[in-house]
Amino acid sequence: MNWDQARNLLRLGRSRRSGGSNSPIVDVAHDSDPHMRARSVASLVERARPRSTQVAASICVASGKGGTGKTLVVAALARELAAHARTLVLDADLGCANAHLLHDVHPERSLIDVVEGRLAVREIVTECGGNLALLPGGSGFARVAGLTDFELHVVARGIEELEPSFRYLCVDSAAGLSNQTVAFAAACDLVLLVTTPDVTAMTDAYAFLKVLVRQNPRAMPLLVVNRCTERGEAEHVARRVSDVTRKFLGRDLTCLAALPEDRAAFRCTQRRMPVTVGEPHSPLAAELRALTRSVQEVLASVPARGAGASLVRAVGYGGPER
Repeated sequence: MNWDQARNLLRLGRSRRSGGSNSPIVDVAHDSDPHMRARSVASLVERARPRSTQVAASICVASGKGGTGKTLVVAALARELAAHARTLVLDADLGCANAHLLHDVHPERSLIDVVEGRLAVREIVTECGGNLALLPGGSGFARVAGLTDFELHVVARGIEELEPSFRYLCVDSAAGLSNQTVAFAAACDLVLLVTTPDVTAMTDAYAFLKVLVRQNPRAMPLLVVNRCTERGEAEHVARRVSDVTRKFLGRDLTCLAALPEDRAAFRCTQRRMPVTVGEPHSPLAAELRALTRSVQEVLASVPARGAGASLVRAVGYGGPER
């Protein structure tokens, strides 16, 4: 693959008219029915083995770069899902975790305690109220930004143990392309790839997708375009990214949601709450609720694998226990 060619395509914004492409990109400018969007993309999501025991349906919210709004999306998605069933948020941004901020909780324990051998994963679960719980990632510890195979194995086993107690698992991924970041995404049933109309965000989103499909060739993330000034902008961004993924990866990329630029995001972050809770009547909250309904429909058609067990297999740890 010629990386310069891919980058230039993103920058130049070559787009195709919907009538002249067989791309399964959802026309977000005109298709406002989240149920139709979900049904149109469900067949593109990785099909996995049927579950023999109850495990959580897992969603990883990822991006190539920071500042795209991943944590905002996770907070609202998790809170909305928790209104239907027991939901767990995993802050996988180890070392720079901040998912707890938007649920206004102050965890005293985190995955730092787990990887340093003081606590088990089940002992750091932090209740956020309303059927929602959090696995805090910890902040200010650079070493855990890159876990050893054994440490990642311990975390994965802990998640595997917890999953039967939850219906949904939402993973708030770290930005970038580290091995553990991609491993968390590859282990989940569904990946939401968040970008903005900024060309650097689109370029990094493509870079993340390239690495993800190399690790899990059957993965097919769904795109979420955040901070759109108009709905047509999301369609334009989706087509730009999908043109590149089709050309260099042989894959189409479906856009599941267009989230508007909305100061409600800033205000609710300052107040430490999800947008759907802090400003439920805002345009952004309405789109986040529609995104949640679409995610539920997609997950309903995908047998849950169990993110913990999938991560255990991916890590493949075979060394001695310490």
